[in-house]
Amino acid sequence: QLRMARETLEIYAPLAGRLGISQIKCELEDLCLKYIDPSAYEYLSDNIHAKIEERRVFVNSVVKDLREILSESSIKGEVFGRPKHFYSIYKKMKNKDKPLDQIYDLTAVRVIVKDISQCYTVLGRIHEKWKPIPGRIKDYIATPKPNKYQSLHTTVMTKYGQPFEIQIRTQEMHQIAEFG
Repeated sequence: QLRMARETLEIYAPLAGRLGISQIKCELEDLCLKYIDPSAYEYLSDNIHAKIEERRVFVNSVVKDLREILSESSIKGEVFGRPKHFYSIYKKMKNKDKPLDQIYDLTAVRVIVKDISQCYTVLGRIHEKWKPIPGRIKDYIATPKPNKYQSLHTTVMTKYGQPFEIQIRTQEMHQIAEFG
């Protein structure tokens, strides 16, 4: 199981990422973590689930604020929160040598709009409402990733004093990002 998990992390998960199938990539990585570092997986599972209601309230508040931004801008779109998968959190903890309580973006919010100009309008409105964190704004629309992934990413400091990641993309970009 350990050998297969390593092989999957080295070959198949990156391949899914290259093909732009992030849903499968995330599932593979989380399954592999369960075998490569079972104690870390159990720790993340226990501690992330323990604070799930607190995060849900926070995310719902941010989603509500973002829906107001869309409404005020006369932009039709979808806004929803999503949890980050365990392996992504695990890598952040390892790479940045930080404990779980110092990883702030355990969840993220996505905004799906009709076209590219609306993506940039929404980004501007978000930065009017919340202060962007320097170095945490990424424009994958102007410079797509090699797997054709496109989206705007920004991390902002919310009114709660907590950093939060927001991704903005069109419906077509969302389909490509999720399903290749």
